[in-house]
Amino acid sequence: MIPTMEKVLHLKRIPLFAELGVRELTAVASIVKEESFPPLEIIIREGDLGDRLYFILRGRVSVIKSYDTPQAIHLADIGENDYFGEMALFDLQPRSATVVAREPTHVLVLERFEFEELMREFPKIPIHACTVFSQRIRQLQKKLQSYSSPSSPSSTPSADTPAVNTPDSSAKAPD
Repeated sequence: MIPTMEKVLHLKRIPLFAELGVRELTAVASIVKEESFPPLEIIIREGDLGDRLYFILRGRVSVIKSYDTPQAIHLADIGENDYFGEMALFDLQPRSATVVAREPTHVLVLERFEFEELMREFPKIPIHACTVFSQRIRQLQKKLQSYSSPSSPSSTPSADTPAVNTPDSSAKAPD
């Protein structure tokens, strides 16, 4: 188990919390839980209801839309000092994509109820969260626009991309 102060240092490196002070970071660190996932384990499944936000301490995950279907789209790889699962904390909608561990992955987990309490107690958290979430949405929009261009390098699978199809290709990525 990671001591609270070490959690604070990890959280400070995550864009969502980078602008927060020690008081806010300590509050977050005191309520997050630790979890670990082996390679290829599904952490979040598209369509499931979600109430958890994940912060990656070590490891790497892939975010895939329509996982395990011929229409699967690799949306992103997320690594250390980043996060995923944030949308479900705000809109109470089913998960929009599947998240799979690509390597042994150790995370901190923040439950929806605790996140809501933090937002009430520390108004700086939701204000900064809106900025960071907007930046992430803009990045995703650019990524999705690249799929409309068949010659775009980002729409071509690479050796480190999970075995999913891109919209303009039916070939599987190499293992």
